[in-house]
Amino acid sequence: MKSWRTAATLILTTPSSNTRAICGRKKIVHGCFSTNYAVLMLQRSSKNNFFPNAYVFPGGGLDHADVTSKWLELFDNIDGGFVKHLDRLRLDPSMRTTSPMMLCDAASSPDNLPPDISYRICAIRETFEETGLLLARTKVPSDEYMLGKKTLYARTFKFEDSDMAKHWRKKVTKDAKNFLKLCHHFKCVPDIWCLHEWSNWLTPICKGMKPTKRYDTIFYKAAIQSLPEYLVQDNEEISGLERKNPESFLEDYFNEECQVGNPQIYELLRLVNMSDHEDLITFFVNRGKEGLERYLPLLAVSLDSYPVALYPGDEDYQFGFFQTEETLPLQLNCTSHEMLHDFKDKKYNRVITGKGKRGEIKDKNIVCNIEMPFGHLSPADNRLLFALDSSKL
Repeated sequence: MKSWRTAATLILTTPSSNTRAICGRKKIVHGCFSTNYAVLMLQRSSKNNFFPNAYVFPGGGLDHADVTSKWLELFDNIDGGFVKHLDRLRLDPSMRTTSPMMLCDAASSPDNLPPDISYRICAIRETFEETGLLLARTKVPSDEYMLGKKTLYARTFKFEDSDMAKHWRKKVTKDAKNFLKLCHHFKCVPDIWCLHEWSNWLTPICKGMKPTKRYDTIFYKAAIQSLPEYLVQDNEEISGLERKNPESFLEDYFNEECQVGNPQIYELLRLVNMSDHEDLITFFVNRGKEGLERYLPLLAVSLDSYPVALYPGDEDYQFGFFQTEETLPLQLNCTSHEMLHDFKDKKYNRVITGKGKRGEIKDKNIVCNIEMPFGHLSPADNRLLFALDSSKL
């Protein structure tokens, strides 16, 4: 069985008014799910081998350049106070439950950075490569700032001009080691303190699936006050870049206007539970200290042959069971209709995927009625999102 490649991604939000276009749409998100912030998502290139054309959050695979202890030298050389604040990121695993990917060094070397630091550097580097946005700071964060007594907006590094940003972005994309050189050159450090643990997803697999890369990805949450003018896709792995309210991305998806993967849909449905950006920031700053659950979806099929993805906490989820390229999907003893309409006495945390045939369920349906561990948000029921008919607006 192929192993997963470790990766880090970033769910980045900014304050924003709600400017959704609703004319001509079959499905309109109810106003109670409106938010006053936008989320940054990227559209993968059609040439991308992994999930082509789909909308994703910025991020990518961990590089050896992200785990080198030379980063500690940079922190210390610019200001020793940075090193002191690194301890705030190393949450004691004996005091909380966390994902296995956070308990060991990704490169299996005692000389490398702990994963709490290296994955954050990875997420910031990949975001810079894919968008041109660099989250970095030149001054040590204050104790008041670190303790969450001030709104925790990440620092956006401002280049002299777009050409300078383009120059360094090209260098870092070519060789990840140049990210450390960039920070030395500008005497700045990645603003890792403003990235907070959000979730952890693994790529599933079973017999009959197309061969694909498999990732063990930590999702971080961060917020910035505004996006720089020179923000643009790389036109290589990424063909588009959009900043919209989370409910707008959900409308696009459920109106069949874009492709979005299960993890991204699940996280967007979590976000729409928080309408206010300041409340969202307070939530993810405090929740990130609680712990992290690893989501390895188990692939199953209903009695009427609908594909289903089971997540931890679901009554049919089998902890410790690993599917491989030779493992058939789990056979469930209920139909898709029963899962969607008769689950009051069940414990579900699953996604039911429609076949798209006439007269049958077409959308993905997220059914989650369990209490989330570690104080996390449950995804909103996507069937309750669309309570308004556009003809009545």
